[in-house]
Amino acid sequence: MIDKTFPLAEKLTSNGLSLVKQLEQLLNQESACLTKGGQQIEQLNAITTQKQPLIAQINQFSRQMTQILAAESLPNNQQGMLQYLENAKLMGLMTEQLSHNWTETTQTAARCRERNEENGASIDILRKHTLRSLQILKGPSQNTVTYGKDGSTQSSKYSRTLISV
Repeated sequence: MIDKTFPLAEKLTSNGLSLVKQLEQLLNQESACLTKGGQQIEQLNAITTQKQPLIAQINQFSRQMTQILAAESLPNNQQGMLQYLENAKLMGLMTEQLSHNWTETTQTAARCRERNEENGASIDILRKHTLRSLQILKGPSQNTVTYGKDGSTQSSKYSRTLISV
């Protein structure tokens, strides 16, 4: 059966590699926007818009590769793919391109995951900075309640704002 799934696997991994490289490029652009500062909202929104269908295509690629491995009764993990390549090689199929594409795809996907986590952390820092800035400008809320030494609640002593909105 591997002789029937192998051409499809080759085509899928070639397409999958192209997709994850595109995602890596977008994530790098996103990272550059986040480090530039200033008003990059429109550019970040455009990148997000481009990433969404790309991620859907990558998920589709993943589901299709899962089906190929399942058709060969192999687990859906790296070990399963390595076994698939070994089985194909034993059948006399030329596995070099598929192996290369799979390795590149997994390495690029790992870099994407790392860059996405970095971007997420950057966005979180920027969000916290923005919230702090707004809090400074607006001042503490009128409902700010703290606890005294004895555990009783008390209203904030400083409830005036710097500016009125």
